[in-house]
Amino acid sequence: MNRVDNVKKAIKYVTFSVLAIFLIVLTLFIIHVVNVEKSNEEWNSVTQASTGTQVLVDIHPRGGVTDTWVKINTGLGVDLNAKIYDMTITNNAHTYLDDWNLRINITKDCYLNNGWCGTFEVHQIDAEGKDKTQTLDLRNLKVENLTLKYHQVDQDILIPLKKGDYMIYHPDPTESTGEVPIKGTEEFSGTCVSGIIMYSVSGDIDFSNYELLYKLDWSIWEGTKGRLFIIAFALFVLSFLIIGTIFLVSVHFEGRLENKDKILEDAFNICCSLADSRDYYSKGHSERVADYSRMIAEKMGMEKNDCDLVYNAALLHNIGNAFVNEQFLRKNGKLTSIEYAEVKTHTTRGAEILKSIDNIPLAAEAALFHHERYDGSGYPQGKKEDEIPLIARIVAVADAYDAMSNDRPYRNKLMRDQIREEFINNRGSQFDPDIVTTFLDIMGERNL
Repeated sequence: MNRVDNVKKAIKYVTFSVLAIFLIVLTLFIIHVVNVEKSNEEWNSVTQASTGTQVLVDIHPRGGVTDTWVKINTGLGVDLNAKIYDMTITNNAHTYLDDWNLRINITKDCYLNNGWCGTFEVHQIDAEGKDKTQTLDLRNLKVENLTLKYHQVDQDILIPLKKGDYMIYHPDPTESTGEVPIKGTEEFSGTCVSGIIMYSVSGDIDFSNYELLYKLDWSIWEGTKGRLFIIAFALFVLSFLIIGTIFLVSVHFEGRLENKDKILEDAFNICCSLADSRDYYSKGHSERVADYSRMIAEKMGMEKNDCDLVYNAALLHNIGNAFVNEQFLRKNGKLTSIEYAEVKTHTTRGAEILKSIDNIPLAAEAALFHHERYDGSGYPQGKKEDEIPLIARIVAVADAYDAMSNDRPYRNKLMRDQIREEFINNRGSQFDPDIVTTFLDIMGERNL
């Protein structure tokens, strides 16, 4: 083989390798985009008991000399002390805090007088538990528009609140107030400050019983993952340019331009082959299993990052089916021992594909061990109990639920009670009993 043929052969191998890696990275990027978009749609919560520092809430008296005063002869039988409270929202998330609202639960009798810059959704709960609600712009409050209970003392309107009542602050969307969005970067934390004027007999009100709901607006290019994808795609473009240049030069000097079409055709065939390598659960099985696995991880109290790792690993648990005879996978009747042995190889083949992919931790374990049984009678290695990696024990339950809750070529889907019975009967034999208990709770909570 001459030197040019060696170059052409090397270009083939490099091209196929780069294309294969590109498809893997593209798959990871699609997963990343889906996760980011899903994350951006989720409402997050902060209370006084929260341990995270992504978004912080601080409600405290302003503390200036003119920020407290006393109102006497109120006509309510008591003198009232007024105090200005600042409500500070701090965004440490290094991205935009796109939307938020703050619920404040009232723990003692007090009166709401004024507030800024947004609106206050005030809930007065009567003795019968009925909720009288009105959303107010306290800076432009008119008595004739009030439907809530109120008192008018001199020029002030006092809205009585008692234990059990609550109010929800909705930020002003006007850009000049800086309440939404609140920008946070790696260099600084974004902050907005709103305020309220409250009256009470003692002058001190405990605002620690609150809940902030918020949404973050992550870009797919932010963070370490985003930067890695930018670098990866840039390297792919550069690789394709270099490969293309070398190819064209070699073909030009050898007068074999016709081979270019063949190489390009081979490259496209590789793309098509990889794109068509799907498992037999063609209607979203892997994504559903990944969703159920994430639910289990969350219910077990795993951190969000660990839940994401579980989701990604579960998403690829059946990738080995791409190398199994499709007729065996779709067969309606009972498999022969030879056919069943072939089907079982999807675990080892999937693990072989995934073991070298460092940026999807746990994926190889999920693929290899998700058909192991808790009592040791599963395959491919007959592991049992804690010998089976946790990710595989989670995926096994999620995979079984999706299989039972959907029609298959060989049977109709099971009813909800039948599925619960199957899990209960196989708890401790096929499945990890703790994970079954967790998933049964999820089925009840989410009405699965």
